[in-house]
Amino acid sequence: MSQNFRLDKGGLINRSKKISFKFNGKNYFGYEGDTLASALIANGVHLVGRSFKYHRPRGFFGAGVDEPYAMVQLIRNNESIPNVRATEQELFEGLEAKSVNCWPNVNFDIGAINNFLNKFFPAGFYYKTFMWPRSFWYKVYEPFIRKAAGFGVVSTGHDQERYEHKYEYCDLLVTGSGPSGLASAYAAAQNGARVILAEDKPRFGGSLLTSEVSIGNQSGQEWTENIISELKSMPNVTVKNRSQVFGYYDHNMLVMSERISDHLPKTNKYTPKQRLWYIRAKEVLISSGSIERPLVFGNNDTPGVMLSSAAKEYLKIYGVLVGKKPLVFTNNDSGYETAIEFKKNGIDPVVLDTRKDPSSEIVNEAKSLNIDIKFSYVVVAAKGYKKVKSADIAKISDDKKQLSQIENINCDCICVSGFWTPTIHLASQSGNKTKFNEDIDAFIPGQSKQNETVLGSAKGIFTLEETLKNSFEKGNELSKKITNKENKISLPSVVEKKYTNHDKFWCVP
Repeated sequence: MSQNFRLDKGGLINRSKKISFKFNGKNYFGYEGDTLASALIANGVHLVGRSFKYHRPRGFFGAGVDEPYAMVQLIRNNESIPNVRATEQELFEGLEAKSVNCWPNVNFDIGAINNFLNKFFPAGFYYKTFMWPRSFWYKVYEPFIRKAAGFGVVSTGHDQERYEHKYEYCDLLVTGSGPSGLASAYAAAQNGARVILAEDKPRFGGSLLTSEVSIGNQSGQEWTENIISELKSMPNVTVKNRSQVFGYYDHNMLVMSERISDHLPKTNKYTPKQRLWYIRAKEVLISSGSIERPLVFGNNDTPGVMLSSAAKEYLKIYGVLVGKKPLVFTNNDSGYETAIEFKKNGIDPVVLDTRKDPSSEIVNEAKSLNIDIKFSYVVVAAKGYKKVKSADIAKISDDKKQLSQIENINCDCICVSGFWTPTIHLASQSGNKTKFNEDIDAFIPGQSKQNETVLGSAKGIFTLEETLKNSFEKGNELSKKITNKENKISLPSVVEKKYTNHDKFWCVP
């Protein structure tokens, strides 16, 4: 079986190790390092589920924890697990998964009739519809509603897996291993502080793995590997991947979930499946990054519509094309990064930019590559039911209120970029009083309540040089207060592309 959407080379996967898996009863293959999502896309599978109420087709929208659609039922070691994100589940030999909220199957779903009768099913319709006759409630209405509710099926058998919890203390807890997390953890570790570095994904590096940057004459990936290698060699540093810090409580106590065996076909003997950490930290450095915003237009939930950053991650990390006739719809320079990656891999994208005439280093690079760019253009609606087949587009007026004549262009995916929103969840949980930043049109952390510091794009800083500078300084400053030692880190030279302002536009009229 060939993978029509897998590049011949590239990505961080291990192509020498092929892995077989099943999805909806059909056999596929991927490679070591794939997620279920990247392997399915490589095999040309985009329809993975149905929406809850109207049973509309659902595909992939993100590439990680930000995925809202691709929830599957996972069968692992004779255990059935509901609501697993396909974008987070690593591929292992013999993995089985199936779509949820569809019958008899995801391609032909009887429940999809709800989508065509949506005018009769407004929000809360059942509160009045199922009031009469009264005797029907317990025997007819309630059983029917309960049967239709929820995604997936919870296993009723006894869970045979082992789970552990662990209490830990440290000087600095660093959440996230992007540029800000690595720099602050390294600076603190050099001062002798006890550091825990927690990364949610299997790979360390965050945006450094997908960005065309240079740090100290090294690529982002090379710099990441060297820093991680050095941190792992230090006795005062604990480095954890597949570990998500998800709760920030009083007195600087945080909770972290470590997925130890979820990526394996079977849990090893004497090893837990997962471990729950209770961490008491003197200082917390939040380096949780940011999430790309979508742009809103007609049928933007159609399979094939996804975040531009996700499309770039599938390309750079997994060597997978999300489409061969991509349309990139953006209000900022980030979309051009994805378009350029497509072009470098032999795919000709079309870029729709809501801005009138932006000028920046990356826009000029896209022009030099002869990428088809349409300024002051928007996607009006995606066309296609189970997969994007084309898009209605139109030129938009300067005041962003009027559309010119609508035209239709062929495409098999629409990559959207609406700029970036800092991930401030942990800061908010700590009691931090957030504030709105007009420049980036998003909330950022403000006044801290506990011993917590937010760094990098989680703070609304989107340039690598400033991120590294602030992170090295903060890591050094906070650890110096604890250890009374100071081994200052000199800032490495940074080469990155310069960006211009985004357009304050997110919803097509």
